[in-house]
Amino acid sequence: MTETYAWPADEEHVEVVGNGLSAIVVPSRGGKVISLRDGRGVEWLAQPDRPVGAAARPGDDFLHAEMSGWDECAPTIVECVVDGVELADHGELWTKAFHHDGPTMSVHDDTLGYRFQRTILAAESGLIFSYEVTAMERAVPFLWAAHPQFRAPSGSWVRLPSAVETVVDVMDPAIVELPWAPTLGSIDTVPREGYRKIYAHPERTVSEAALVHPDGAALTMSWSSTCPYVGLWFDRFTYRAEPIIAIEPSTAYFDSLTTAMSLGRAPVIPAGETLAWTVLLRVDS
Repeated sequence: MTETYAWPADEEHVEVVGNGLSAIVVPSRGGKVISLRDGRGVEWLAQPDRPVGAAARPGDDFLHAEMSGWDECAPTIVECVVDGVELADHGELWTKAFHHDGPTMSVHDDTLGYRFQRTILAAESGLIFSYEVTAMERAVPFLWAAHPQFRAPSGSWVRLPSAVETVVDVMDPAIVELPWAPTLGSIDTVPREGYRKIYAHPERTVSEAALVHPDGAALTMSWSSTCPYVGLWFDRFTYRAEPIIAIEPSTAYFDSLTTAMSLGRAPVIPAGETLAWTVLLRVDS
């Protein structure tokens, strides 16, 4: 069994309890969600498998941080340059301390000039994450993606809607298109000490995906049409001591904001205007 380490007990945290699902959030760590427990007490998010140090700061290496929990990636996933501005790996938000008023957390980011806000509330079934991003003084091209590192023991797999027929392997330099099959969504088909990153084909809007555990329990994420894309990240003992799967709804396609802009697949928020979306989570066991 993987050894895990506790989060610092002296850090301020916010707990939100929903119907069948509860979350614990640490504002000082980029608003990181450090726990998602269902009604049975099962923890869905990967916990630290190394001692937890101080909260990250701009310029820190994502791979040297906690590598656990749920981070918000924006305004890019991989490092790139936009309008002469260097954007960091996994974006800027994960290294910022968020302001908070209960379950509402916000931060200003000066790289491209926007205000990011997220509120987590109880839903009729589970939890609802509501997001708003406001461009400040100029138009802002914007890529947001959720990065929840979910525990994925052997036998775990991702369920996509039946309408998804094709996925794109963005780790292959040739950006290969593949027919979707359940085997591609299985953690067990990833080579040991390997990883996989695929997107549902960008021509097919996707609004839901589920992580299914070997006992049949399923965590379903559904999101609004502002996020027409979804990426799936699989890590089988590469960066962590236990396998994880991340379901990553996104406003843009694909991991680099620069590339998404060149493909015409990144929204541009006009100055003074707001982009909003929601993500609903529920667990069926």
